[in-house]
Amino acid sequence: MDYQKKQMEEAAILYYEKKYTQNQIAELMKLSRQTVSKLLNDAVKENIVEIKIHNPEVVCDQLERELCAKFQIKNAVVCGVSADDEELCRLMTVKKASNYILSLIKGGKQKIGISWGRTIQLLISEFGNINTSDNVVFPLFGATDQEQACFLSNELARSFADKIGARVKYAWFPYRPDSVDDCKLFEKTSYYKRVFDLWNDIDIAIVGIGNNEIIQTFGKLFGYNRKGISAVGDISTHFFDLNGNFVDLYENTLCASKENLKNAKQTIAIACGNDKKEAIIGALRTQIIDTLITDEYTAKRILSSLNESDAQ
Repeated sequence: MDYQKKQMEEAAILYYEKKYTQNQIAELMKLSRQTVSKLLNDAVKENIVEIKIHNPEVVCDQLERELCAKFQIKNAVVCGVSADDEELCRLMTVKKASNYILSLIKGGKQKIGISWGRTIQLLISEFGNINTSDNVVFPLFGATDQEQACFLSNELARSFADKIGARVKYAWFPYRPDSVDDCKLFEKTSYYKRVFDLWNDIDIAIVGIGNNEIIQTFGKLFGYNRKGISAVGDISTHFFDLNGNFVDLYENTLCASKENLKNAKQTIAIACGNDKKEAIIGALRTQIIDTLITDEYTAKRILSSLNESDAQ
């Protein structure tokens, strides 16, 4: 046994893996502080320790290319994050998303449809007050009696319009009227027709991706449907399974259709978190989303899940 190389290995394990200080290692191994420092330096030279410095932007570029290739989407924006912490990842992803969206709307003359949910609410809060010209913001569905601020579609649209100095068009009708007849009546109103025309000509649709939690929320609100068993998530209340097939849980809804979102010049989805992995995979398979904005840890989980599935 090469006694000196063994010492290098032991010193390296204590320093890099166990996080001992060099003074603690010297005391434990009965060596001087200078000898420990030399052992650590020699461990690198002898390739006992391999130090790699990853450029986070390069890593993210690769993840973006892989996501685009796997799902045939136009664009992926992956945010590098220093730690796999859910709150940190969401905050950094939303910040990245706000910068990306700002680059699209600052030129003005954009018709912007906005979804709802906690991520969208956080996105709006991230924007500072800016002045843009001739942008118009509108919700992608009618109102509900949900009390949570993140589900108040008109309020979210107003708040975002205020932040970017845009005009706002409100959906003065319910998301799901009480009956088929009521639904038809609302469709005849001028309020509905104005928003309906906007849904048919969306420049930018900004959406979140809901998981099973949103299905439970809507189940309590509108009644459960056995079809919901196969659903893994939603895009603006359009529910889908893991394969990207849509699951029609509710009828008589007043919202931008799947075709409206697919025909938008750009549909941008912002989502991250381990609990969103399956929902994001299903959402990307619907072929509605043009651009996904997420964090590097979520991106890695998605790609790892696909690779495991392909290997089976």
